[in-house]
Amino acid sequence: MGYHTGVDFEILPGEENTDVAVKAMNDGVVLQKRFASGYGGVIVVSSMVDNQPVTIVYGHLRLSSIQAKVGDKIKAGETIGFLGNGCSKETDGERKHLHLSIHKGTEVNIRGYVKSKELLNDWVDPCLYLKQ
Repeated sequence: MGYHTGVDFEILPGEENTDVAVKAMNDGVVLQKRFASGYGGVIVVSSMVDNQPVTIVYGHLRLSSIQAKVGDKIKAGETIGFLGNGCSKETDGERKHLHLSIHKGTEVNIRGYVKSKELLNDWVDPCLYLKQ
């Protein structure tokens, strides 16, 4: 597997069979909205963090719940979709949780894992930018 590029946010007890909203962490523009192996539904948003361009990956979403289209602007705090049902096609067989990662630069990279610790330098820890 290697080194995890993002952070997995688990659901709370009792949320397995409920809609769990995923909110945008930053303003940005939707670059991709698609099914991806290992994620199921994924949305990728271009944004800025510390005045540097980044792409933000939100993985394991119910694709049909994402109303934004490629090219749409989204605002921080806006609901962008709902988590997919656990162990279903919506999450590509994964448990119900959010994979959130930030990749430096404008290149879209949705890898969930990289082979070496050095390659993690291309990623930013999302926890550094989330409000308590």
